[in-house]
Amino acid sequence: MDKKVITVPIHSDSGLIVSGIYRFSEFMQFAAWFATPRQFRDPQTQKEFAESVGVCEDTLTDWKRHPQFWTLVQQALADWIKDRIPDVVGGLYTKAIEKGNAKEVEMFLRLAGREVNKTK
Repeated sequence: MDKKVITVPIHSDSGLIVSGIYRFSEFMQFAAWFATPRQFRDPQTQKEFAESVGVCEDTLTDWKRHPQFWTLVQQALADWIKDRIPDVVGGLYTKAIEKGNAKEVEMFLRLAGREVNKTK
């Protein structure tokens, strides 16, 4: 049984061009790492990150001054959040079911596009 392999080119969604960065891949990794909330970072510290990608910590400090760094961090954080929305909604659902707290139930219904009628 022969399997056909179809090659599909990968295209970047951002089309971003970053000038003045010698170690572009590491720069992008640093932006993604920096955007990750501290409790989820691996490695944990900036020093450890620098060692893991083979640059000195001063390089990371310089990269944070790059005009496009914070735009990249914002985008990476937005992506991080989007990737976790289903889990947060699942947690909200679980909490609403277990505790029956009105605020969680109301939030869940709003996410579902349901109108919440409040009577006084």
